[in-house]
Amino acid sequence: MMNDEERMQLAIAEARAAEAAGEVPVGAVIVSAEGEVIARGGNRVLRSSDPTAHAEIVALRAAGVALENYRLVGCTLYCTLEPCSMCAGAILHARIARLVYAASDPKAGACGSVLSVMNHPALNHRVELVEGVLSAECGAMLTNFFRARRSFAHSANVLRGMSIRDVDGGEFSMATTKSSAKKSTTPPSRRWSAKVDTDSTHPDQGLFLKGPRTIANALATKKVSPKGPASGMRMLNFYINRAGKNLTKERIAELEKAKKILSGVIAKQKDMQAAKKSSAKKSSAKKSAVKKSAKKKSA
Repeated sequence: MMNDEERMQLAIAEARAAEAAGEVPVGAVIVSAEGEVIARGGNRVLRSSDPTAHAEIVALRAAGVALENYRLVGCTLYCTLEPCSMCAGAILHARIARLVYAASDPKAGACGSVLSVMNHPALNHRVELVEGVLSAECGAMLTNFFRARRSFAHSANVLRGMSIRDVDGGEFSMATTKSSAKKSTTPPSRRWSAKVDTDSTHPDQGLFLKGPRTIANALATKKVSPKGPASGMRMLNFYINRAGKNLTKERIAELEKAKKILSGVIAKQKDMQAAKKSSAKKSSAKKSAVKKSAKKKSA
């Protein structure tokens, strides 16, 4: 029986086919509970003139036809890119048992990178998540695609920002206006340089070469992440995706540890915010009760 990496290679083949057809290279395959590949799909939003035709959706539709059921119970979906909110919703609705994806998407990912649609506590279905399988290969494939597309767009002077699934975007975005196009002759900032090495995607040079806890603690500070730890998580995911091919397995493992620590910080922050809101509501309720009591006495 094929393992996760071998099945992800099938999804990568679909992504390559999509790229050859002029689409963003994203691919997906679905495997039945018995281990049989029952559906494949590649991004085809341009070919089908369909904004919903992401690789996952294409594969889900094909699997539904194959099983003659919209519920894909026991099936596993392999995808080269973290699903967006639309695809995550469809995966949950189809009752997919297991989701395996390669590269994270810090601009539109709905499995924790940006949104947490997958396995949201308010929903009644849980999906087993496995992330990072062949992430370096899939991340490089997307990076190279967008780098070539940006080069072509620049030479043709057709610069505009779009979704990662459409033309340019995601962690590889270059949303550009006319005013910013005029500044294109200025050398790119070292902070988010396209020529990524293991030390060039963060203002504090060398931060991502340090220990997991040091990285997580730094990314949780307002000095580094003014918008909070969640913004720090996006920085870390961005760095891993862009610099992954230059990193050793040991270094990637350390960065994954940093992600876990930072996830804990984010969870604690959410709990504290919830506690503050609850306390504020109770305080407001007490004040309201005191006012009502005072009015009754005065009457």
